[in-house]
Amino acid sequence: MTLSTASDRYGNRMPLPAVRSDSRESRTKSAGLVASGMVARPDTLAAATFATFDDGPAKGYRFIDVSMAEGLTFRVLPDRGFDIGSASVAGLPIAWLSAVGNVGPASSVDQRADLDGMGWLSRFTGGLLTTCGPNNIGLPSVDGGVLHGLHGGWTDMRADDVTIDRSFVDNEIELSIAATMQFRGIDGARLDIKRSIVTRTGQPTVDVLDSITNAGPQQEPIPMLYHLNFGAPLWAPGATVSYPRPTETIPRTAHARSMLSVAEQAPVASTNSEEYVFERVVQDCESTGVTVTNEQLGLRVRVQWASDTLPTSHQWVHPAAGTYALGIEPANAGLAGRHVLRGEGKLPLIDAGQTLTFAVRVSVEPLT
Repeated sequence: MTLSTASDRYGNRMPLPAVRSDSRESRTKSAGLVASGMVARPDTLAAATFATFDDGPAKGYRFIDVSMAEGLTFRVLPDRGFDIGSASVAGLPIAWLSAVGNVGPASSVDQRADLDGMGWLSRFTGGLLTTCGPNNIGLPSVDGGVLHGLHGGWTDMRADDVTIDRSFVDNEIELSIAATMQFRGIDGARLDIKRSIVTRTGQPTVDVLDSITNAGPQQEPIPMLYHLNFGAPLWAPGATVSYPRPTETIPRTAHARSMLSVAEQAPVASTNSEEYVFERVVQDCESTGVTVTNEQLGLRVRVQWASDTLPTSHQWVHPAAGTYALGIEPANAGLAGRHVLRGEGKLPLIDAGQTLTFAVRVSVEPLT
């Protein structure tokens, strides 16, 4: 499948999977309602509301609540890497939220105190998207004498220049929320990031579009992983996850190997169950995608990305009661840590002055 492109709010051309032609017909045709004067304000149908948390560990940090007619409802987190927290369709939650709850990014004190590189877990709130990278994904890694923590520092970045743009596309309202971020590594890495989150009325779909430029004087590692998290009631016993064919499946542990026969089935929640992870080398996720299907709910969630920029993915399943999660994780590298990847000649790199783009899409489809 050939990727189409879309401009983000900074004028960059971004890879974007085409919207599937079997999407159900919109009943509202939101742009027509506005054009006819029956709706006075476009944000009646395509709303983005800025607010801040007023108590708890996230007090003072920003969020943006997005609500689209016949589309998705979700929360954008500008102070947590411009990622996506809660998400639902027609009032039904699809994203997994961890027991951590709402917390802010790590402070410089937190980062200095993180001696084993595992502090990321204490701030892992889940949500529809937690981005990992751009300095490390997977296990903590000492590379060049510098400790790079579990899954990197993306989620601790705070966004600037947040903008909202609404436009009429195919008789619907398209809403784009854009921002810039800067990653500055202790080892001198300088990465400038532009992210757009794009969604429409009439289509329960959200696209995340990233443009990353190496603003430093030398080549830098750029391991990336998009941690997409799904939970109950979507991911529950009876639900399945399926991958395009052919897909190579590599269990990361002996326990994961023992779970291969049920890798595509939602487990029964049980106390003290052990998580398991598979690497999935997917040949074509642009046209078909990974799907999470729940026949009882009558819903299928599809995750798509371009395999030329994100050539592998990881499937994380945690069946323990009180956690119970599924992660679909498109990535450009494995999870052993950047020093291991470097030694194997598999560490993704970005040249000085170079810009790389990444795109992922999540869409919800009724089964009837």
